[in-house]
Amino acid sequence: MNNSRDHEKRPLQTVMLNSWGWSQRGEHKEENEDAFLNWPERYCWAVADGVGSSDYAARASQFLIKKLMSLPEATSLENHVQNARACLEEANALLSSRAMWPGTASSTIVLLLIHEEQASCLWAGDSRCYLLRDNVLYQCTNDHTLRQEKIDSGELTRPEAYRMVKGNIITNAIGTNSTKLDEVRFILHPGDRILLCSDGLSNILNDIKLTSLLCEGNAHTCAERIREAIMKYPHPDDTSFVTIFLS
Repeated sequence: MNNSRDHEKRPLQTVMLNSWGWSQRGEHKEENEDAFLNWPERYCWAVADGVGSSDYAARASQFLIKKLMSLPEATSLENHVQNARACLEEANALLSSRAMWPGTASSTIVLLLIHEEQASCLWAGDSRCYLLRDNVLYQCTNDHTLRQEKIDSGELTRPEAYRMVKGNIITNAIGTNSTKLDEVRFILHPGDRILLCSDGLSNILNDIKLTSLLCEGNAHTCAERIREAIMKYPHPDDTSFVTIFLS
């Protein structure tokens, strides 16, 4: 596996947890603009995807992950979320002001935080969080793209929106003046399986395939199967993901 770490840790008073991360540069890409964080010691996982239209996409995603690695140990889920929001708001201010590099630098982010039996997912952009529970796959996040905006407003049907030539334009990301962090919270159940990924994966593998891949094995073997599945198709975009399995 490329750039991976395998971990097993018992969350506070809840269940056993196993997580694994993987990232790969897209075909014909000069550099990998994705980055991920697999940090069960802080109950924190993330995937960042540098926005390709910005000048420093790869640096932006790497910067977000490094910033998140400064998060302190949380005393509650609310405290965990507040720390993460403050961290990402600071990163957004630095990137959007061009204080880091003499050009634009922005990145999507999807972040999972856990405290005891509670979880929070924060995101900006089209990197996604999926939850597999009782063999049913749920998409926890809502893409911040032009395509999704047209669907949400009722301007276009889903099939019409997916025929848009530029439907994948990002409408919200860290490093832009209009950044907004959306959030969803949920109670964890034993046996939950969570996948964080960049659109390099979700654009290749549909919900049916993802459900099948997430249903068996542990976080490590599942990650291997996802990687093998991706390699069967052309993958022009960078691909990063983290699998988090509870038992």
